[in-house]
Amino acid sequence: MFGTDLQPTTAIRGNLQFTRSGLVTATYFMQPLSYGFRSASDKFEVKSAHHALVNNLPVGSLLLGIQSRLDTLDTLGKMVEGIDLSTCADYADEVVAAYGRIRAIESRTRLFLLTIPVGSTNTGLNTMTRTLRGSTTFDATTLTRADLDKYDNTASEVLSRIGGEFDPVPVPAAFFQWLWEHYLSRGAGNDPSAPTRPGALDDATAAVFRSAVLDEGARTDSTRRLRPSFAPVLKVVQEDPEAPPSYQTLLTPRSFPYAGMHFPGGSEFLSVLEGLEDVTVDWAIRITTTPADTVLKNNELSLRRLGEQMDQRDQEISFAQSSLMSKAHMLGEYNQHFEVHPGESEVSFTTVLAIGSPTRDITLDAVNTLKRRYKRYQIEMTAPVGAQTDLWSLLIPGSTHRRAYDDFAHIIPSDMWAGFVPFTTHQIGDDSGPVIGVNLMSGHFEPIHFGIMEAALHDLSASFAVTGELGSGKSFFLKLIAALVHDMGGQFLAIDRSHVGEWAHFATAIDDAIVIDLTEPTISLDPLRMFDSAVAGEHTMDSLLPLLDVSATSGIGTAASTLLTPRGLNEHHIKCLLDLVLVARTLATDSDTADDYRELAQRLSSLIDRVPVLFDRTLPPLRLDAAATVVRTHRLALPTAEELTTPHLYQRLPLTKRLGTALYELVGVAARTAFLSDNGRFGLLVGDEAHHFTQTHVGAAVTSDFSRDGRKHLAAIALASHDPASDFQGAAHNLIPTRFVFRQRDEVLARNSLEWLGVDLNSTPYLLQILREETSPPTGTGRQVLEARRGEMFMRDALNRIGRGKVLGPARIDRARAISSTPTTNLAGRSSSGAFP
Repeated sequence: MFGTDLQPTTAIRGNLQFTRSGLVTATYFMQPLSYGFRSASDKFEVKSAHHALVNNLPVGSLLLGIQSRLDTLDTLGKMVEGIDLSTCADYADEVVAAYGRIRAIESRTRLFLLTIPVGSTNTGLNTMTRTLRGSTTFDATTLTRADLDKYDNTASEVLSRIGGEFDPVPVPAAFFQWLWEHYLSRGAGNDPSAPTRPGALDDATAAVFRSAVLDEGARTDSTRRLRPSFAPVLKVVQEDPEAPPSYQTLLTPRSFPYAGMHFPGGSEFLSVLEGLEDVTVDWAIRITTTPADTVLKNNELSLRRLGEQMDQRDQEISFAQSSLMSKAHMLGEYNQHFEVHPGESEVSFTTVLAIGSPTRDITLDAVNTLKRRYKRYQIEMTAPVGAQTDLWSLLIPGSTHRRAYDDFAHIIPSDMWAGFVPFTTHQIGDDSGPVIGVNLMSGHFEPIHFGIMEAALHDLSASFAVTGELGSGKSFFLKLIAALVHDMGGQFLAIDRSHVGEWAHFATAIDDAIVIDLTEPTISLDPLRMFDSAVAGEHTMDSLLPLLDVSATSGIGTAASTLLTPRGLNEHHIKCLLDLVLVARTLATDSDTADDYRELAQRLSSLIDRVPVLFDRTLPPLRLDAAATVVRTHRLALPTAEELTTPHLYQRLPLTKRLGTALYELVGVAARTAFLSDNGRFGLLVGDEAHHFTQTHVGAAVTSDFSRDGRKHLAAIALASHDPASDFQGAAHNLIPTRFVFRQRDEVLARNSLEWLGVDLNSTPYLLQILREETSPPTGTGRQVLEARRGEMFMRDALNRIGRGKVLGPARIDRARAISSTPTTNLAGRSSSGAFP
């Protein structure tokens, strides 16, 4: 059969299709609803949306799920959205380098479409006249603006009844041509990305649809001319000799489970199609609905017929009597369902799965794989010989009704059909921003965009948190995001706790970077020198009093606070902490509160030589406008989480740990002052091993400020920890929307991580095993992670969508080396840290 004989279109006007039979349809892109690892209550909301959809679809509506190649240029366009590349040369280099990698990944996506009938161009006399003349071609030139408005209004009424959850968008006219060519070359390659935006082609005729031969059974490949082929395969050969043939098989369900399909988890049978290699798989569902009152009348008629059959076989001894009784019982249950739910409708639907590839063997192997997968759902799939062409035509919008559509139809109530939830997605990430990885859950390897700076511009929180075990990739990921923030024109401050100085080494690849070693300083963190005089004293008090182990209401605390007021600083000409010591010594000899100032001076004097980063006024103060600042804290003695949270242990902290805590907090205050100000530049505070920071009073306050107000000032905080249950607690952490979980093999920590992510482990307990054993698993000699498996993680994005992905790392070679290489302890050499490919 020739392909153009199956193409019903005579004219296209925007998203309106006019067919030879006189039917007029409207086709829309449908926005799929988030599904993935959402909670059961969220999934029931998705089912409700599908219930409203199917109950309001007109007879003959067509739902489509079309696999399409992602447009690389479109992906790159999303990467640069909102970025001024003329001032961000580093990011421009990253985008250029990403082009080749994105093309090599060959990411795909699934387009979801709805085609609904909206009217007819034929009336009785006109139809008869055209039939007698032997022509059913519609003359598109006779269409008026009023005609088009009438069809658009009809479509709008249907969409209004459906609701706005799926956000329908009219397809452009060029999409119909693309869809036809996609069908002809399904899986054979050379399939361009789909046009999704209105273009130059707004009107079209049947001339744009090229012809092809559909060879059912692929008989032209057989050398046996006497015996026809009965293989369930359709060979599509285009008129272009350079276009490779496509071998396709059309599958349709023969039967569904007798006991029904449990929702959620057992009814989403279309999700089985994702993840097949080397083939393209499309699906289509043609819908006919019947209202409840009509169903009840039909049931009464059916019950009457069953009664007559039972009366006729009343004296007969056979299995037929029990079979009729069983049918009557099922009919009674079916009828009761519609009596209890009067708003229900009956759905007659025909489902077709179209599998295509360049060769017959690849297609048939994929067909067998799908059949095995569906066995788990207790769904029997069939590829009916002789009906392949008819089933192929079902996927074409506006196609003429064929017998096969009825032969393989199934009938169920609409609420059960809604459990199929066909318009769903496993997409995660943002609509734009840098590509940080690929989606592993959808099976299409779509790029994951993380628009950290774009979120702040749209008044959303850009903060994020990361958890995972040692070596799982937390630090690599934090450095990746920090590098992207810098390349896009922002700045970051990172606290480097590692002994080898991995962040300090990374900073060497960034222009205008500052590295501070708090124990061997070259830059001062003296708060009286860093901050404006109006707030310098307050910040000094916050750090100084815990360090001196004194209360703000004690005599020493009162003496210090008096000197650190703006008036005190000005009156005594205090410009730095060393000045504070000298003034306290002076007041210790001629003041009414000499004892308090004497003890204050003694305590401060004991720190002068031990903490040069605070008291050496020959060091230049920290600049708060540097592009990158790394503060090394590896030699600081820091309290444990238990010591920070247990009052009696905190009171017994030695001076070394108090000093470490004070300096840690001071770094956080510096970041808050630098980034939570309206300077027009995005700022990111990075806290690896975050429990040393978040468990302190000032650290918790800084975290709260960034998570609550960062969006107002183009700022964000990035935290990483092993155990979110202990380190990411409180309202501030609940306001951090975007979360990442890398490998976690400890069962308790893995459970804490998934619950923090928002996963309901009661309904999805298998995810615990996936995180512990199948996320970047160490294998082989030395228990190393294969490069292809590095960077695997779970993600919850800003929209609370949960999925799995893989972090890719920078596309730029120089930036990737800087992030992935780890210096030795003396910084004399480098060793691989297991970079993500």
